[in-house]
Formats: sequence, structure tokens, C-alpha cells
Amino acid sequence: MASRLTDERHLAHALVVLLTTGGTPAVYAGDEHAFRGIKEDRAGGDDAVRPRFPVSPAELSPLGLPTYALHQELVGLRRRHRWLHTARTTTLHLTNEELVYEAVGDGGRLVVALSVREAPVEVPAPGAGEVLVGEASVAGDRARLPASGWAVLAG
Repeated sequence: MASRLTDERHLAHALVVLLTTGGTPAVYAGDEHAFRGIKEDRAGGDDAVRPRFPVSPAELSPLGLPTYALHQELVGLRRRHRWLHTARTTTLHLTNEELVYEAVGDGGRLVVALSVREAPVEVPAPGAGEVLVGEASVAGDRARLPASGWAVLAG
């Protein structure tokens, strides 16, 4: 996934969407450490997508630790909200640089706010409560995100 992005700050946005929408998310081997690899259209073209792992976890580069921690945080959120597997997603707000959606299912609701703006932004977040993961401040039905920010809010 990281290989497809033009701005590394947006890797978190992609992971948030992957892990807060309905269905069964798939994490490709190495994604949890932001490994890079481009699939090539040839025999053995998957080889670069599956880089060799080190012999032990202690040998992993520390550069991937923030991405690993984010995976742990989001997978933990998903485990605490098992209903996400069958959740339905509805867009609440959409611009070229902002997306707010709700994930609803089996009595649960989350509000997800994402922004790729280079400056802080305030977005509508109807019915949103406390910040579960990410960074935002919530007042009334609005959420304020930092530049290129995101947050998962209780619904």
C-alpha cells in the first residue's frame, strides 16, 4: 500500500479506511512495517512486493515502527468493534480534500474524519463523540483536524 502513495502522510488515511469499513480487511505481508514493493507484470513479478523478512523481529528497521504501532492501534479498535465486519458506510461530508463517513452496524456507530489539507480544518461530524483513535477536537457536531489529519470518533 505504501508504494502507491505520493505523500507518506496519507498512509495513515488509507489504513483508517481499510480498518473502519465493512468487510474483512487484508494486510499484505510487510504492510504493517510500510515495506515498499511494486508488482511487475512478468513471471515472478510478485517478488518485489514480498521482500525478504529479517531472521528475527529485532532486525527490523525502526523506520517501520510508527506504521506498526498504527496497525496495532487500528486492529485493536476493530477488535473492540467487531460489528465493523458487517458495517455499512455512509458518506456524511465529501470535498476534494476532506471525507467524513459513518460506519454503522449491529448497534454500533463510528464517525471517521479525514483531511489531506495542508492546514487545520473543521469538518461536520454529526453525532460524533470522543476521539477513539487519531487527533481531533470535537465541539457540537464539528470536528477540528490538524493538517493532513484524521480521527475515528465514537458515534
